[in-house]
Amino acid sequence: MKSARKPASRRRRILLLAGASYASAGRIATGVMWFVSAHPEVELLVGGTHPQNGDLEYISETPCDGIVSCMGTKSEILRKVLKANPRAPVVFASLVEALSTVKGRPFSSLRCDNAEIAAAAAGLFLRRRLVHFAYVGSRTGAAGNSFDCERREGYVGALAAHGFSPAVYEPPPRASRAPSGKARDAARATDSAALAAWLKALPKPCGVFVSYDMRAMHVLDACRAAGIAVPEAVQVASADNEEWVCENTSPTLTSVEPDFDGCGRRAAETLLALMDGESRPVVQTFGVKRVEQRMSTMDIHGSANRAMRAREYLRAHAGEPLSTTHLAAMIGCSPRLLQFSYKAVFGRTVQEDLAEARLAMAKRLLSDRRIPVCDVPGRVGFESPGHFMQFFKARTGMTMLQWRRRGEPPATLGTCPSLW
Repeated sequence: MKSARKPASRRRRILLLAGASYASAGRIATGVMWFVSAHPEVELLVGGTHPQNGDLEYISETPCDGIVSCMGTKSEILRKVLKANPRAPVVFASLVEALSTVKGRPFSSLRCDNAEIAAAAAGLFLRRRLVHFAYVGSRTGAAGNSFDCERREGYVGALAAHGFSPAVYEPPPRASRAPSGKARDAARATDSAALAAWLKALPKPCGVFVSYDMRAMHVLDACRAAGIAVPEAVQVASADNEEWVCENTSPTLTSVEPDFDGCGRRAAETLLALMDGESRPVVQTFGVKRVEQRMSTMDIHGSANRAMRAREYLRAHAGEPLSTTHLAAMIGCSPRLLQFSYKAVFGRTVQEDLAEARLAMAKRLLSDRRIPVCDVPGRVGFESPGHFMQFFKARTGMTMLQWRRRGEPPATLGTCPSLW
């Protein structure tokens, strides 16, 4: 049986370097904060990663007992923080491989299992019964991007296990020196034209996996320029599920979401263990949280069409009284056919998805302290407050009031002063 942690004589201080440029970095930081909020013996400091307004100097001069560095951390800031805290253990949470090793101190690096991400995308296309597949990586090619190479190889390998060999896009050669001004615009135009021509030549229908969301937006633009219908001729899926991108493309973009918040929780747990003198693997991995299916992979003629339409209506009206019968009537099919289609596409029932949507809606409402807790059940479609309270506690392990108190911004709790 694992021994309990030794009580500290003082509150230990953890510095979280959270990149503001990526929504996924925010999800990692959230996971760290949630874990630390259950450990009152720990003080969490959150530092920005942009060297503006003296932030860099302030962070680098702040002593700490441990460091978590997330995706988006600037290398110069990380170097200064490490230099100022030469003995503090450090955990790198989804940082690029070149930055995620150190010498002379305990450390661990949590890296995304890119092969698992790619396999999830391949599995989605295989369930669509496609027989033509393709991969698009970054504009610079996989040679300089380890995650790009890993996702490409994972996708190729997952499909090879089923007897398929996907086409792989090779971007035009780039100048050895970074282009600027007109040269940069010309390079982008060359890549866009080459990508559109390559997509047009693919056998159809085809499932195209793209290494990350912003690059998938380029693919959708190239399809539009080449007159390729998405999802009728080409279905497009990407990775990371940056919602500000995926929800604003045309059509909306299906994406595989890594377990970033789980990465944050494991990063915090690992750091506390290292601070206690326990050993942890130098490299750990985290995998897939979910595949968020949107319009870019919808099967317009089959069960996915019914399931996607039902899901979009369900999420838009989760706070209203809903049933499978009502949803089936809205999209013009029988309840039994809807249940079959929904389960086949999403791997769960209508009722399970509705419960998840209502739980997420309740959490959003509880985060607004102006809304009385007693009003939440009715606003998320539950007629019985008692039934909802049982449901909420079963799902979260807490009452609504406990969740609201724990869900307050850490600075309000007095555990997480900000260095922004």
